[in-house]
Amino acid sequence: MNWYIAWIVVFLVAILGVGLYYSRKIETADDYTMANFSLGFFPICGSIIATALGSAAVIGASGKGFHIGISWMITSVPTVFFSILVAVLLGATIRKLKLYTLPDLFVRRFGKAAGIIPSLIISVLYMTPTFGMQIVGMGAILTTIVDIPLPAAMLLGFVISVAFTLLGGLPSVAWTDAVQSVLILAGLIIMFVMGLRYVGGVDTVIENTPAEFFRLSAMNTTEMLNYMLIFGPFYLVWQTSWQRISAAKTEKIAVHAVSTGFILTLLVGVFAIGIGIIARQAIPLNTDPDLVYTEFLEAVFPPAIGGFFMVSLFAAVLTGATSFLLSGAMNMSKDIYQGWIAPDASSEKVLKVSRLSVAGMALGGLLIALLITDVIAIYSIALSLSAITMVMPVLAAMFWRKATKTGVISSVIGSFILAVIWNLLGKPFGIHEILPGLIVSFLILVIVSLRTSHSADEQVTAYYFSMKEEKDPVDEEESLLNNRRKVL
Repeated sequence: MNWYIAWIVVFLVAILGVGLYYSRKIETADDYTMANFSLGFFPICGSIIATALGSAAVIGASGKGFHIGISWMITSVPTVFFSILVAVLLGATIRKLKLYTLPDLFVRRFGKAAGIIPSLIISVLYMTPTFGMQIVGMGAILTTIVDIPLPAAMLLGFVISVAFTLLGGLPSVAWTDAVQSVLILAGLIIMFVMGLRYVGGVDTVIENTPAEFFRLSAMNTTEMLNYMLIFGPFYLVWQTSWQRISAAKTEKIAVHAVSTGFILTLLVGVFAIGIGIIARQAIPLNTDPDLVYTEFLEAVFPPAIGGFFMVSLFAAVLTGATSFLLSGAMNMSKDIYQGWIAPDASSEKVLKVSRLSVAGMALGGLLIALLITDVIAIYSIALSLSAITMVMPVLAAMFWRKATKTGVISSVIGSFILAVIWNLLGKPFGIHEILPGLIVSFLILVIVSLRTSHSADEQVTAYYFSMKEEKDPVDEEESLLNNRRKVL
């Protein structure tokens, strides 16, 4: 009996059952994309963990631990710091604005024209290639389970993730994420402990591993700065966090769930890196980084047990794929279709376009996955281009009243062009394009805004300050319901 296939079939039947269950409850676009703004602590926290612990954090981190060691952990610190900063500092404002997407903020603050570019950046430049990254991860896992060529395995992963996302939307994604996060956490921790025993214990690993693998400062200063910039500022504008904050029942749940999710992600990510270091004792040192985790798993566990942990890894990658598809589909349906093409479209029409957008983005991601198989490379490009073009305009919308639509659009276009040129020049001085990109984005935004006037369709405000007196939308609705009950 092939235990790997048996476990994966059980898992797929279970999650597709969840998708079918929730598909019957979905009637509107809000139900599909935002779970009708009603998610509690467990699904929000679990969804953050499961999405953040996708193929980059599990497969990619294990590969990095295998090749460079524990210093890779430093790259996770900025991610957690900026993500918690968003929840604590901006969580209340995001909820009061009841934002569906990040470009929704641009439209409200700077007018309709300002939202189209961010929508394309997030859906095309970030969500689509990042979905492709998850397809590569699923392909690596499925080749181990089914023993089929990588392209065929990626195609199978593509079909599974698209089918699940099309069925249940955010309700099914969030709840299965929550359950899968438990599988992911348990799988990584047990794999670490059992792997350590398999190779002979801590002393064996220390004795047979180069000393620099245990130094946090093993990466050179420029390389570390680049990675910290790539995995840091972007998370100020990570749409997944913003959507989970908006979809939570209350502000308290949103802040606590998102913060807890990222703290747990940081702690557990250490185990993925550790697994990569331990694996050096058991598998060839020339192993492809993307195959380190799965090959070591096969070496450590018999199929009956290993199949279960392979499912936990597949769960990590699948949940990232579904979240990225759903998030990007919101940009296409809400920001582009409803925002530009059909402003008066019914909820049912928007729901249909959301599902069509999932299918279209998935096809784009599959093409990228078939062309590029380095998950960290895909992730780095997607993160850097999004951060370069989005961070400064979002901060301006929140904190700087004088920012103008012309300044924001100029900043987005100018910083994107700079990033492309910087790459064509071969990244002078070894500095990643995100640093000069953010500097140029800031300078263009400030200079152009100070030299131009606000447009008629702008809402001239700094939301962080102007929304302080507003009530949380859920608290306000509950207050109205309580007043009605008293009257009755």
